[in-house]
Amino acid sequence: MIVFGLLVFYIGLWAASQWWEKALAIPYGDADISPDRCTRVQAFRPYWLLPNSFHPQFHPDDPQDRSWFISWGGPAFFRLYDNRNGQLLGESRIYDLTAYGAPVSWGSRDCALVMVGLIQIGHIPRDCARNRPY
Repeated sequence: MIVFGLLVFYIGLWAASQWWEKALAIPYGDADISPDRCTRVQAFRPYWLLPNSFHPQFHPDDPQDRSWFISWGGPAFFRLYDNRNGQLLGESRIYDLTAYGAPVSWGSRDCALVMVGLIQIGHIPRDCARNRPY
């Protein structure tokens, strides 16, 4: 019975940690605002209690490709907001910026996907994408 209780406790703790690592995250740096001022991207540092090496690392191209016990250089995730009303439009997984980060790509009229390096964040609103000259 004690083993079962410990198992339930650790499963609950893991589930809670999946929530608090983003819910209690703090933004860092200034938000990047799109050239048309329609959307913005904010970077966040996850709220981790355990050392970085105990968090799995995913590859942006294959979400099933998970590596454990990896040394993280700069863990972060991104949120995409509508700059006009503050609505959350998208959120990325937590990735290592030293491996997968780069400048923000704001997409185009044909592909309205906002990315930071290889990290997909979300799509810009249709009314913003329609007004893009490129």
